[in-house]
Amino acid sequence: MDTMLMVGKSEVPGIAVQCELLLPNGRLQRTYEFDIKDIGLRRRLVRQFYGILILQVICSLPCLEVLLKHNLPYNYVMPISMVITMFLYSCFYIWPEWRRRAPYNYLVLLLSTCIGCVNRSVYLLNLVQNHWVYCYPIILILEILALMLFSTQKRFRFTQIRGILIICLVFGLYLLLAYRLNRMVEVFSGMACTVEAWYITYDTHCMLCGLHGYNLGPEECVFAACNIHCDLPKGLWRLMNMLFFSKILESFRMFRNCFRTEVC
Repeated sequence: MDTMLMVGKSEVPGIAVQCELLLPNGRLQRTYEFDIKDIGLRRRLVRQFYGILILQVICSLPCLEVLLKHNLPYNYVMPISMVITMFLYSCFYIWPEWRRRAPYNYLVLLLSTCIGCVNRSVYLLNLVQNHWVYCYPIILILEILALMLFSTQKRFRFTQIRGILIICLVFGLYLLLAYRLNRMVEVFSGMACTVEAWYITYDTHCMLCGLHGYNLGPEECVFAACNIHCDLPKGLWRLMNMLFFSKILESFRMFRNCFRTEVC
């Protein structure tokens, strides 16, 4: 009788629990619930909007050429440009329908392309003011292209750590080439391209796993490409909260507890 009761309980939906620790490499085999269930459609979408991002980075090359010919006060231009960028991207993030429905999504894509080109160019010309400045967009293009190629296969999971390894491998090969050409300083100053490429993989994960609540469709490559830019204020806020604000709050709570706790 007891055995029958136990069997009956085990058959009730919701009672059985699958423990990941009982699986081989359980901690490493964790999966996420994606908005797009089919892995082929999901990775095709990733390749499509990564291709759009590559085209946006390519647009930085003529922008760099134009700004390189004009000796502007880049140290003053950059803070103003960043404030305007954060304001516009915050507006686009608050009202996501602007970047989802045609023809507004194409206008947002065009505007984000122009903003990205100007910001990237101004940042780079603060570091290097010769033609070696083109290394940054070229390396970034190859990093995104390598991520695209990796997404074509289905044998290996596309985890963030594997994406980071691919990004570092591409940048490391360029550092090796720069060392042979005695141009380490110029190329190493563009190391931020690895951070930009990593952010793309991080925000791709957040978009496709529903952490942003977008509920992406398999054909919304323009919307996804716009999201990479417009999610930047939220990504910066998370980073600042993790590195600074949470520590400040923790210190404040410790100081506040000094008025309450007894020593002995």
